[in-house]
Amino acid sequence: MSDSWGRLTDHLRSGGAATLNHPATYSVSEGSLIAPARYAGRSGSEFVFETRAIDGDFVTTTLIDSKGSQSNRSEEGLVAARREGGAGALLPAVAVRYPSRTLLDMEVPHRIFDAHFRASTDGGTPVVDTAWYRAIRDATAIDLSPLFTSSPVTLAFGGWDSSRKRGQLRLRSLFVSELFGVVAGERALTKRSGARLDPLGQSFEVKPDDYQALLDRFGSEMSDKTLKKLGGEIAKQRKRDPDAPMSASALGLGGVPPGLDAPYGVSVPEVRRARTYSLAGLRRLRFGGTADEDVAARNALLAVLLLGAAHADADPVIRAYCDVSAPKGTVLLDDDPIDLDLSVDACTAYLAEAIDQLPDRLAWTGQVKEVEGDPSIDRGATANADDQED
Repeated sequence: MSDSWGRLTDHLRSGGAATLNHPATYSVSEGSLIAPARYAGRSGSEFVFETRAIDGDFVTTTLIDSKGSQSNRSEEGLVAARREGGAGALLPAVAVRYPSRTLLDMEVPHRIFDAHFRASTDGGTPVVDTAWYRAIRDATAIDLSPLFTSSPVTLAFGGWDSSRKRGQLRLRSLFVSELFGVVAGERALTKRSGARLDPLGQSFEVKPDDYQALLDRFGSEMSDKTLKKLGGEIAKQRKRDPDAPMSASALGLGGVPPGLDAPYGVSVPEVRRARTYSLAGLRRLRFGGTADEDVAARNALLAVLLLGAAHADADPVIRAYCDVSAPKGTVLLDDDPIDLDLSVDACTAYLAEAIDQLPDRLAWTGQVKEVEGDPSIDRGATANADDQED
């Protein structure tokens, strides 16, 4: 292990630095517009503008990628690390198996406390009634070892057993990262919408019976919400005049003229990142053993966080119309620079070293606890495009 990694481990004991910070900048193509994160607002999808303290001054910024989204990207990085083998494949996980696919704890919103797991069974027994899951739910700040050996991502990225009547375990995320851009006030916002040209015609109208026939032909892949809405419109038109045609635009037929109403993007000189790993938060975690064992476990959790982020940084895909370069960053212990390699290869080696130092009772060997998901949840999964935000 390098001297820098050794220094980092020292800060997982009481009295060390409180934070490991990794700010960075992502360059953007000159003159291009960047699509920030969208949130549902009173007038539809909206961008977030907020004031931040940057370079000694308070400036207007727009949120490019939120804390939650950045955490999800890091967890996706851990999934990639598991697939690639090596140290990443030694990370313990819990998985819920459905007929359509299997989900890891690092892929569902609330990790080990997610409803996907609470509604599952293990050998026919409800998971919530099994000894191993009860041990996880009954874990306390004094001994978090049941979580550490089953779902360390819950310790790293946070979890809240909010559905429980009492004895709820709340774990804060030890990783906070956001992407933002400095803008010249809200006037930096550009509004426009895309257009669509249909080579057969810009407008199509069909009679209600023909509309229903089209729905019967390819509507099986539409969401229930969309089918119900279109079915209601067909019924209304039949009542008004069954021979009068109706617009088929909802079926994706016809063209769409360009408009100037929808938020499209903002102009920023670069995208900036604020990222913090809480070393003080790690130091509050204990695992029912000696102080040295606690440090070894904290070290492994920090390595997991760093490896997930390294994978996310290696492929900085944010969303459509938000293309940025690979990040260029600095590493700080609190506000003191430290020479620390945070590449995928370096973080993989760091994780391997950290796992090797774990005591036998906290060992990570790639163990995966698999449970059976409720088939009704799998059958009930829908994705209504109208309800989705970018």
